[in-house]
Amino acid sequence: MGWNITDAKVLEDNIFKLKFDLVKKIGVIRGMIVVDMGCGQGGFTASVARIVGKDGKVLAVDVSDEYLLEFKENLSKWHVKDMVTFIQADAANLKSVIPDDFADMVVSYRFLEELERPEDMAKIVKEMARIIKKSGKVCLIELSTETKNKAEENYVRLHEESGDSFFASHEILKAMSEANLTKVRVENFETNIWFSPELAKRDLRCAQVWFTPEEEKRLGPSVDKYGMKYPALLIFSGVK
Repeated sequence: MGWNITDAKVLEDNIFKLKFDLVKKIGVIRGMIVVDMGCGQGGFTASVARIVGKDGKVLAVDVSDEYLLEFKENLSKWHVKDMVTFIQADAANLKSVIPDDFADMVVSYRFLEELERPEDMAKIVKEMARIIKKSGKVCLIELSTETKNKAEENYVRLHEESGDSFFASHEILKAMSEANLTKVRVENFETNIWFSPELAKRDLRCAQVWFTPEEEKRLGPSVDKYGMKYPALLIFSGVK
């Protein structure tokens, strides 16, 4: 079954390594100015900051400060708080917050699925394109819903039933093209993070898993049988 992770700390470390590998994969390098849209608890932000280093800068944007304490704890844990500035703002309208041609890269990690107003997706992509420099890159990383086993299906079903919005790949690619980005593409990034049924039912913020009593009733038997696996991720990219 692949239930090789039973400890929350081990899972957290594996998720951070996944994010760190993704940041390297999309081309973040030392000294860059990077904007992280929808930063949430800051795990992906910290990965970006570790790579850009003290010569770089990261602006972390979120519409809410709900996770600000955890965000700060993650930055402190990974020793990157001096490289990051948090901005509470609406990613669909940043004109008064971030100027045109500001960043070398604009990135997001599983941001679109969390949108309270899915209809804002195209506006957000246009803002991402606006604030990157000429030849700068936009990268959106989203969860793939094309599951390959029951463990991945359990993970995706949990998020779908919690109200997350998963856009079809062609919708995101269209929004990027309409934002005048070029070399628009999507590629698959496989993961190998399996966790046990007992661990899956805990409050696992690092893996974006929250089990309510209702979800326990609906998904509990399947999770008990198959566990959970972090699904593949889709990397959408385009150049200005």
